[in-house]
Amino acid sequence: MKKLTKQDYKNIKNAVSEDRIFKGKKHAKKMTELLNKRRDKDASIISRAYPNLNKDEISEILDDYRNYSELVQAIEIFTDFPINYEDSNVRHFITKDDIEELKIAIEEMENFVRFLEVE
Repeated sequence: MKKLTKQDYKNIKNAVSEDRIFKGKKHAKKMTELLNKRRDKDASIISRAYPNLNKDEISEILDDYRNYSELVQAIEIFTDFPINYEDSNVRHFITKDDIEELKIAIEEMENFVRFLEVE
């Protein structure tokens, strides 16, 4: 592969991000409708199983479940991290700010795990 400069990687990152933003706006309405449809279906499932719950309680449960699902997905990403990224050239795209944000995220995750262990 041809050697690219740090500026080349920055230009690639900006070009790809810009394209995704444009297409993201284009499809945002459809995605929102699909997500709302899924949420309504999930709410219906919960309300049939637990008819004593009101809409606010069901909404809170769905929010908690979504957070749980995202946490499980994040765990899978971090568990597979060494395998997925060991041969990657991702370092060409990472900025010093990205590294600092990653350090903060790790600290926040460690604090969250400690909180879960106490409960």
